[in-house]
Amino acid sequence: MILCTKLCKYFFDSHGQDQYLYPPIIAKTLAVSGFAASVFLSAAPAHAISFNFQFQDTRPGGTNGLVKGTLSGLVEGNNSGTGITATVISSPGGKGVGSGYNFSSTGNGNAFNVTSGNITFADASFINSADTFLFLGTSGNDSYYNDLTDMSTFSYADYTNTTTQFTAATPVPFESSPIALPASLAVCFGAAKLRRNHLAKKRMVSVEA
Repeated sequence: MILCTKLCKYFFDSHGQDQYLYPPIIAKTLAVSGFAASVFLSAAPAHAISFNFQFQDTRPGGTNGLVKGTLSGLVEGNNSGTGITATVISSPGGKGVGSGYNFSSTGNGNAFNVTSGNITFADASFINSADTFLFLGTSGNDSYYNDLTDMSTFSYADYTNTTTQFTAATPVPFESSPIALPASLAVCFGAAKLRRNHLAKKRMVSVEA
């Protein structure tokens, strides 16, 4: 962005030095427009988004405690599940806590849907090296319900998926777009051309007067 600003200044300075012929309002408009365009064009949503998750152990005879963790590797839109990993940060009995939960399967076409930086649908299972399973689901899906279990000695589950919560772990980051510099320079060229045309008209008026 700094490079673009310097180049824009060069284009303006090298295409006419008659500052008194250049109305301040036009100069300000071009400067603001060029800056806004460079900011907009140089930023695009990054690919990976991380989320926090939690659900409550509400099964009959359960602990009513919370299972909490994080998800990594999601993107905006539909997520098949490939490349997504999970970490369990805490559980009611301390079991199943740890990282290394890799995506295993989904009962639907997509494991997660992310819309405007929010998880709006989940139906996924994860498994770690100790054969502990983590199931995550949202209300309304007809497949997996929330559960952290080793299938034999412990289970913390929400059979109705009504306690599921997902929150973005960090604000959605931004990365540079490969078209940013060319597009920003195009704005500068256009602004410089507009200035030259304006100066030419001013000179003609001055000569005729």
